[in-house]
Amino acid sequence: MFIVSFITGPFRANCYLLARETGAECVVIDPGMGAEEFLGDALKTHHLTPVAIGLTHGHIDHVGSARHVADEYGIPVLCPHDDRHLLTDPMAALADFARPLIEQWYGSTTLREPEEVLDVEPFSHHEYAGLDLEFLHAPGHTPGSSMIRMIDPEHGPIVMSGDVVFAGSIGRTDMPGGDPAQMSRSLSDVVWPLDDSTHLLPGHGEPTAMAQERISNPFLNRPTG
Repeated sequence: MFIVSFITGPFRANCYLLARETGAECVVIDPGMGAEEFLGDALKTHHLTPVAIGLTHGHIDHVGSARHVADEYGIPVLCPHDDRHLLTDPMAALADFARPLIEQWYGSTTLREPEEVLDVEPFSHHEYAGLDLEFLHAPGHTPGSSMIRMIDPEHGPIVMSGDVVFAGSIGRTDMPGGDPAQMSRSLSDVVWPLDDSTHLLPGHGEPTAMAQERISNPFLNRPTG
């Protein structure tokens, strides 16, 4: 398994490139605002060929370069169905304080959708670059929020956890589309059952592991039902 990561945009979101090895096809996960500035160099350095984009959710800091990258390389965008509208209407999931920034960055708060968008249904599997990507629907941060899981033969489960769970924390639920009750259910029903051996690559901050989060993350508790 070969993974490249870099930080994008003013909200410092993580973008990941997933491939079987250097010199192979890859999947781009969450190309956020300004990701194209780093993506080209990373692809050249590691001789990678992008074949798809996977989105954990629709917030602009995770999808801000999705159209640019998808259209430049002629590749599809895999977007959770319930967040697809955010590709063209980012303010639907943001507080008003973000409006000037979005207008400054894109010249408008209404964006154009990528040429090819595939609606991702909850818990569906999608195979690209020789990787089986399973979208674990975990709403609460946004209605479509998902974690993308793959199983590596050598390293075990690897989960791009988006803004569902971070090292020591979880995603916020106070923005439009957020739902604390849904987040609580997602943490109990989707995150908690993850195997202890699962490597977590979050949408912000440092990587962690499920075994560590089960012990130290104050927002994760054993389900009582």
